[in-house]
Amino acid sequence: MIIHGIAILLLSGLGALGIWKASLSESGPTFLLYMLGAILAIAFLPFLVYRAYALQQARYVLASDGIKLYWGLRREEIPIDSVSWVVSVAQNQINLSKPFFRIPGAILGMQTQPNGIPVEFLAANDKNLVVIVTSSRTFAISPANETEFLSTYRRLAEFGSLAPIQSASVYPAFLLARAWADRPARILLITSAVLALGLIALVSLSIPSHPMTALRLNADGSPVELVPGIRLLLLPVLNTFFFIADLFLGLFFYRRKDTQSLGYLMWASSVLTSLLFSGAVYFILRVS
Repeated sequence: MIIHGIAILLLSGLGALGIWKASLSESGPTFLLYMLGAILAIAFLPFLVYRAYALQQARYVLASDGIKLYWGLRREEIPIDSVSWVVSVAQNQINLSKPFFRIPGAILGMQTQPNGIPVEFLAANDKNLVVIVTSSRTFAISPANETEFLSTYRRLAEFGSLAPIQSASVYPAFLLARAWADRPARILLITSAVLALGLIALVSLSIPSHPMTALRLNADGSPVELVPGIRLLLLPVLNTFFFIADLFLGLFFYRRKDTQSLGYLMWASSVLTSLLFSGAVYFILRVS
């Protein structure tokens, strides 16, 4: 969590610095260079924030009727009678090929092994990996106490179960599919995306005819100072950042019935934000 927190703060600082430098740049290439750096830094933020949240929420549940794996929005429920075997990677000297992109606290994703078998990693580290093999899937996890986890599984497996749990696999992408099937949510998502893309297109087409523009206006609507027109791209870029943040926060709230209304609110606020930025661009172009 400390590593994730440092990375999030570092990328946030780099993104803010890039936007601030871009707002002061006097030439197109310099502006684009700073904006590119800011976009690249901020683009990884949702990825890291989700992984930090997933790590904080991660847990493995052993019961006589099955094994449940939770990692953020990812959920896997395995009936006890579907488990072929559960073994330690270190004790059995199993050579596992791990996902390429991994950091402490987030060894995640599907990785095909040299023998052609895909293994899904839901682990925080690679020091105490345990492999769960089922009739159709293989998982690699990292319980806090490997020995206790294995002994508990063996004891529960000996008891067996007359009513194993139902098999279930839930992925983060399922939330987007569920929201897309909801008509009000779909309308809000489409509207906010169209407005965000439309604002980018409007500003891009307006820059050639407005080589100089004003980002600040006096009370009477006159420009305070003229700056290179390319700086006007700051507004659609900022609006896009708000759109992405509202999209992910909306999906986060939408996943639970008691907070679905907050999801709708986030997507509606994205529409409102795009309209406000569009209004600002309209007035700036009119006085320029």
